[in-house]
Amino acid sequence: MKIVGKFVGFVGLALLFAGCQSGNAVSESFSERTGFAYNAPSEGFFNVRTVYEGKIPPGMVYIDVMTTVKGVNSDPVSSPSNNPKRRISNSGYFIDQFEITNLNWREYVAWLSGVYVNDPRRIVLALPDETVWRKALAYNEPYVQNYYSHVAYGFYPVVGVTFKQAQAYCEWRTDRVNEYELINQGLIEFKDLKTIAENLKNNPDSAHLYVFTTDFARQYVIAAQRNMKSSLTCEDLDLDGVLFDSKFRLPTEAEWEYAAYGIEAVDGNIEETQTYPWKGEQLRSFGVKKTDGQFYANFMRGRGDFIGNNMNGTYTMPVNSFMPNAYGLYNMAGNVNEWVLDVYRATTNEVVEEYNSFRGNVYESDSVYAESILNKLPSLDPVMRDSMRNVLLRERGFAMTGGDYRDYKDGDRRSALGNSVLRMENATPIERANMISNTVHIYKGGSWRDRAIWLNPANRRYLNENKCTDDIGFRCAMSSVGGKNDN
Repeated sequence: MKIVGKFVGFVGLALLFAGCQSGNAVSESFSERTGFAYNAPSEGFFNVRTVYEGKIPPGMVYIDVMTTVKGVNSDPVSSPSNNPKRRISNSGYFIDQFEITNLNWREYVAWLSGVYVNDPRRIVLALPDETVWRKALAYNEPYVQNYYSHVAYGFYPVVGVTFKQAQAYCEWRTDRVNEYELINQGLIEFKDLKTIAENLKNNPDSAHLYVFTTDFARQYVIAAQRNMKSSLTCEDLDLDGVLFDSKFRLPTEAEWEYAAYGIEAVDGNIEETQTYPWKGEQLRSFGVKKTDGQFYANFMRGRGDFIGNNMNGTYTMPVNSFMPNAYGLYNMAGNVNEWVLDVYRATTNEVVEEYNSFRGNVYESDSVYAESILNKLPSLDPVMRDSMRNVLLRERGFAMTGGDYRDYKDGDRRSALGNSVLRMENATPIERANMISNTVHIYKGGSWRDRAIWLNPANRRYLNENKCTDDIGFRCAMSSVGGKNDN
């Protein structure tokens, strides 16, 4: 028996060694570096989830990693200096299949009305501006009275919302979607969710209402579980794979532009763009029996001609109208323009990073890298946090600082208004009048009010984040975590 035991042990050791040699020793049950088992109290203290299954957020489409061309190709409207052509790469992300609708927005306002009963200011600030339909020399009062609230317009894109309102909606959606996931996984029950919401009505500054961090979610679940007479603790609760890994947000300009084109990448690369979100230069479908003669988008065909291009409307249309692009996304051209996350600068493409391009980062700390590490340790008290910050800065050399890459006043060329460093206090009246500032954001896509030249995804316009119109809406995006095969 001893000889057999030794033989079996030898064979096991040989197989383990062979596995290490072959490079196939990546294990989900034990460490291939130390041999200790994962999630085994008798063999150590490392509890970890090794299997990850990505999930698609509700209402969204996954856009794969890619390298593409961003910016103006051959456009008669935009100057190449406004959005110069440039090769960039994006990581994978999700984006809404449809624009956010009036119905979606009414759900949002209803939730706020139920929770913030003692803080009507939050509700008022969330309402869209219905007066955007009012014109001095047009009778649009039916739209002022009915467009947002009437059931007939439930699936029409919401308009009259500012950039800041769109951001607030994304934050709210993050919370509600994660709450649903907690309910769906049986970690909380709706009645407990309702109880917590009732208890929070008198606390309008509660973190849970707009900041749904993983750590807070743990506390949140435990509070609900206690109502269910459970003895869960934070240490017992693993929310990896339950909550969504990223937050809802507005898409970056690069993400939105690539998604709008809907071009299939070859080996992850796109060499050339196209004029519209559909192939060809025509604005109508030809040769397809079912859609022959129909316009591809909702836009103004000519001066005063709003009706000739629509299929039963003179302004916005339901968000599922017209044909989707190759990614299954609807109305990436026409219907309403859409807010994107970036601030506007004419020279953005000349200075942004080549990977995950975005204009708008704000570094608020002189030691941003040290702070990013310390933020992973929320239990540190203020005194210990200051001590650890000094340790990081001294021992690891985290003395790098960043600027406000929105800011035209900080002297940084990458933040300048033009090709040269330009400070606003020295700007001409014309330069001041163009509205370009840290609070001005890009919108794209063209709308029911626009001529066809604005349907090119590369075209970009801008508006202050506190302004709104009857032709700007939005859709949400979410960063993907992990590789391309995880979703």
